[in-house]
Amino acid sequence: MRETLYIRLRSADPAEPVEYCIARADAIASFVVQRAPLDTLAALAAQHRVVVLVPSADVRLATVQVPARQPAKVLQAAPYVLEEQFAEDVDTLHFALGSRMADGRWPLAIVSRERMAAWLALLQAQGLHADLMLPDVLALAVPDDTHIHALVDGDQAIVRTARDAGFVCLAEDLGFCLELADPDKQKTLRLTVPRDEAFDVSALGWPVEPRHGFATALEALLQQLRTADAIDLLQGDYSPKRNRLRWLAPWKAAATLAGVAIVLTMLVHGIEAYRLKRELAMQEAANVARYQQIFPNETRIVDLDAQLTQQLAALQGGSGGGFIPLLDVLSQALAAQPGLRLQTLQFRDGALYAQLGAANLELLERLKSWFSGGSRGAQLGVESANAGAEGVQIRIRLSAS
Repeated sequence: MRETLYIRLRSADPAEPVEYCIARADAIASFVVQRAPLDTLAALAAQHRVVVLVPSADVRLATVQVPARQPAKVLQAAPYVLEEQFAEDVDTLHFALGSRMADGRWPLAIVSRERMAAWLALLQAQGLHADLMLPDVLALAVPDDTHIHALVDGDQAIVRTARDAGFVCLAEDLGFCLELADPDKQKTLRLTVPRDEAFDVSALGWPVEPRHGFATALEALLQQLRTADAIDLLQGDYSPKRNRLRWLAPWKAAATLAGVAIVLTMLVHGIEAYRLKRELAMQEAANVARYQQIFPNETRIVDLDAQLTQQLAALQGGSGGGFIPLLDVLSQALAAQPGLRLQTLQFRDGALYAQLGAANLELLERLKSWFSGGSRGAQLGVESANAGAEGVQIRIRLSAS
């Protein structure tokens, strides 16, 4: 069986050493991790399947439920369903789809196209071509109903809370973030701490099952990695197959042009007009058939454009805000208002509640102005603002806009 070269990307500097490992694709133990500059791995990659793990801090996880069973149809609808959860234009984002879940939902990994292009350019500049690209959080084992899986990795912690959910936080904030994810502490934390990491498990105040014996973070990730439970980011515009087709495109275009030139010399304008009219009718029929595949309950088609707009609007209205998207908006808002201090967070009923400290009420007005200054992906509600000897205490509510 062909061996696999696993590479973990952490930096955009090709000269900075990266962790890598060569193992059989079906290996479940004995992962010997080494370090070397990325630009020295091209010779190894030529003989192996290449799997690249990328930082999950740059990837958002979500789920979507649409009335379609074909992955291609789901990917067509997903950006419109989730559009209101993102501050960015969805056209700037890349959506990768996982396997359909038992409850009908589809897991998604979402990353900016700019970041995807940067990762692929970094690899290609070193003569590397990935066969599989996975967010490192999805290399952790899928938690069951009673556990959460986490890995301490330097100054950060990588946490997988479900098959389709996880987050990255500072290691020192792990206890706080776990309380947000599981306020009642119903799940036990299976925590992996590599041998060279200094981390006080007792400070978490959380039921913990520690896992030791790993020399590096990559070794721990590969020990748990099951690619069937992860989401490959190399889909759509970034799939290896599509990249090979792009390489062949100039030859295909030349052959097509030669064929068209021959055909045009043999056809008269009347036959050409008839052909175009017939193709237009076929395309319209195909569009109707495709629409009815996605929305099987729509049996009567009167105005295809209007009916499609109504269906997409209904899908968008059914999507709610989640903790991670709202937390992302809050982080942006606090970064834009340096004087505001985050004191407590609470997430319930689809809304994020935050207690803030400020020196004066002017900072609150600036925060309101920031939210009203454009599409932020969340709606701000001020629940209270009390001035005292120690400054102003502000309580706000963020919900999906």
